[in-house]
Amino acid sequence: MRPCFFLSLRWIMIRPMTDATNPAMSVLLVTYNHAKYVAQALDSILMQRTDFDFEIVAVDDCSDDSTLSILKEYESQHVQLRVLPADTNFGISRNYQRGFAACRGEYIAVLEGDDYWISPRKLQAMSAFLNRNPHCSFCFHRIIRYDQHPEKVAVYPAHWTAEQILTANELAGGNFIGGMSTSVYRREIIAALKPQVWQLDIREWLFNLVVAEHGPIGYVPQILSVYRAHPEGIWSLKPPSAKVPELLRLIDCYDEFLGFRFTKELQAFRQTLAPGLTIKPSNWRVRIWIAYWRARIWIASRLPARVKRILKQFVR
Repeated sequence: MRPCFFLSLRWIMIRPMTDATNPAMSVLLVTYNHAKYVAQALDSILMQRTDFDFEIVAVDDCSDDSTLSILKEYESQHVQLRVLPADTNFGISRNYQRGFAACRGEYIAVLEGDDYWISPRKLQAMSAFLNRNPHCSFCFHRIIRYDQHPEKVAVYPAHWTAEQILTANELAGGNFIGGMSTSVYRREIIAALKPQVWQLDIREWLFNLVVAEHGPIGYVPQILSVYRAHPEGIWSLKPPSAKVPELLRLIDCYDEFLGFRFTKELQAFRQTLAPGLTIKPSNWRVRIWIAYWRARIWIASRLPARVKRILKQFVR
């Protein structure tokens, strides 16, 4: 499961890195309490073989473990790495916002601090795809999903073995992108997003749907990274009973933010989640919660956008 770090160190030593102020690519490394994993993430960036310069921007959200000290140690040894610490906790959305704003490359590749890349050609392959497909707003690739407890491994997407161009409507019908660490964005499109998006809870599926409004999504079929699911993860920490209502809440917020342009697709996905709300209604509060979401789903699927905007003011 681990990348070949003998190969990575070899390329770190023989390929000169520069501190160019206009790199072709930025790598945005997002960290929070990732001391166990961040060195592996950094090594997987530093092993990249490219014919262009790239920078690394590490944004740490006031970790209370040794994540920042590890980042600082790497920063002292690698001129292309800039570390942006924080004195207070920004939260995931604001941390991403300041990270994207600090990037200077034409393209921005994201890597979360508990994931890592397994191919030294990852950045080169993704850059080449975006160069060939200038109409795409971003692109993503296949991943290995590694669940630590219980331990299991799977490839995602499982059966997509050819390049594809996908639409925002297809993404609204269900997430087929395996996390932020698989995506490479055009910086100009990220910069053009409405600033209100950073007031929402940033989660990869719905954030990528916002980006995809600006252009199609490119898919690269190579397996280039590992997504690590572990008990310390922000989403992994949530019990299943909390994940469904939380996801429904996020869908509702993004549906409104997107002007209800994807209500039909999001509604179809909501219906696949609705059964999760009906498991063992143990008391009257749960039954009321179930009825509440059923009513919102019914409203979202039948009423015009103008009426929904008015009703939303009373059901929040």
